[in-house]
Amino acid sequence: MVASARTACAHCLPSCASRGRSHGKTQSIKAASSPSRHSPIGAWIPSRKGQNNAMSVDERTMFSVEEIVATTLEIGRKLGPDRPLWHRGHTCPQHVLKASLPRQIEDAKKLLPLEQRLITRFRQRSLPYWPAGYPQNDWEQLFAMQHYGLPTRLLDWSENLFVALYFASLKHEHLVDGKPVDCPPILWILDPVGWNQQAQQLKGFTDVGILNTDAEDLKPYAPTGTELQRRYPQPLAIYGAHNSPRITAQRGTFTITGDSLESMETFAADHKEQSLWKLALFISREDLQRDLASLGFSESMIFPDLASVAKEVTAMEGLK
Repeated sequence: MVASARTACAHCLPSCASRGRSHGKTQSIKAASSPSRHSPIGAWIPSRKGQNNAMSVDERTMFSVEEIVATTLEIGRKLGPDRPLWHRGHTCPQHVLKASLPRQIEDAKKLLPLEQRLITRFRQRSLPYWPAGYPQNDWEQLFAMQHYGLPTRLLDWSENLFVALYFASLKHEHLVDGKPVDCPPILWILDPVGWNQQAQQLKGFTDVGILNTDAEDLKPYAPTGTELQRRYPQPLAIYGAHNSPRITAQRGTFTITGDSLESMETFAADHKEQSLWKLALFISREDLQRDLASLGFSESMIFPDLASVAKEVTAMEGLK
């Protein structure tokens, strides 16, 4: 769920994370509503409706876990019980919502043949390592590739807010002119139903929701098949195979890229209904992780294995 680092972020702040605890609730509301553009924090704080007139990207600043939870609940209540929220954590605002494979190429025409080669080669070389009967089809092959780190058109999301906050809290540092610059973590929130309803090919249909891999509307996005040349540009929100204990623990979901290399933010700029929120977290990473631990959310819940349990027990005793 954490995007890889790219170039240095023009909006990164020196030691911005260390300020997180200095803001109380009253101060944080005041700072978020009327920041000074000449202050270190105000220089980064985005407008409420995002940049480039992207009306469906609502950008906000958060100064505490309490504020993050309250904002998430507010969004969910406005949408209603039939509209689940998905979450994704980024360690820095420089990272865009783009899957790993389209992030590495510049020509959209190369996306399809490159993906097909990756699937074929991975299938050929991974056969001895799979239990009998898996993976059975191209979709399962694609989700397996994503799980083991191959570049794909899939972008990870989680149904669990705290999973995304955990990934956002991981250590990250840019070097600008040779000096360390700490970026504010980012929490993305997606309304997957609203997002899919605004895809050009699905507009006007009243029964559009989150798509399963056997859905007719998803056939043009399938890894291989007869309708590949009819692939549409906008990424779509889909449910995928839970092929490991980790993805089950992390309540994993996905968006899948179409035939465009553009980020989700770019598509959101053309939407008429808001379905994407970007929260900048001016909270120190240490405090964010401490708050998650106080809520009973630990690394072994994200990575349910013996290595995580060992690391967790070590930390409980103040050891390294």
